[in-house]
Amino acid sequence: MSQHEVTEFIVVAPTNQAKAVEWAERRLAAFLETHFPLYSFRIEPFGPLSDDERFTIIPIMNARTTAPGQGDRIKLLSLDPTVIPEISDTLRSFDLAGAMTH
Repeated sequence: MSQHEVTEFIVVAPTNQAKAVEWAERRLAAFLETHFPLYSFRIEPFGPLSDDERFTIIPIMNARTTAPGQGDRIKLLSLDPTVIPEISDTLRSFDLAGAMTH
């Protein structure tokens, strides 16, 4: 097993803002990537993991790879514990209403 940094997150919209996030999906991803240039983001306006009022932030944590002649390998990904709260704070500063009017 080897350890790597998390580089991607899935961001699931709150249920009560799903339609607005759908409209602003590209802008929201660009906004996050501007604030967190070391990461990429996939925005999911609708999903089974959505909370009623808050964004759900899911780090991509485990990846199974197959190396030639070495069989399956599991990569464990590490993440600074302050990153998800920082992303959450940044999401609260995004203007969904303004994004829908452009």
